[in-house]
Amino acid sequence: MKNALLIIAALVTLSVPVLAEDIGFPKSKPMIGMTVPEDWEAEFEDDKLYLIAGDEDVVVEVSSLKATKAEGAKALEEMKNSVKETFKNVEFKPMQEGGANNLGLYLLNGTGEDDQGKAKLTAILVTNGDNEQLFMVFIAASDEGAQKFGEGIDALLKSLKKI
Repeated sequence: MKNALLIIAALVTLSVPVLAEDIGFPKSKPMIGMTVPEDWEAEFEDDKLYLIAGDEDVVVEVSSLKATKAEGAKALEEMKNSVKETFKNVEFKPMQEGGANNLGLYLLNGTGEDDQGKAKLTAILVTNGDNEQLFMVFIAASDEGAQKFGEGIDALLKSLKKI
């Protein structure tokens, strides 16, 4: 009986889901925030935030842009060039404008290829309105990753907010 209770206790401990967590960017003085979906990894590296789902089926990179809000066209070029440094045969659809949670959002959806194959790409220019600093939220997902983690990607995007 004692062994059965230990096994049940171990199973209950192992089956407790990891709760989603809020995270801010930049790490030192957060200006934007988001909720990391359950079971995704979050790691700060080289002044960037990386969020990873599955076996890199979805990779999200959050970074600061060099161009400022007053340099909107330059910021969009900076985003496109950043994507093209990693992916080849990149094709973007027309930009979409929007906003939520006191943020301005400018989305570039597209496709590209890397050494692992074709990927769905989304580059989002983010402004929090308080200053000239701009941010990029870049999402790369395989077709399978986009299907498997689509709800998490959607939840992440809906959680973007001003801090």
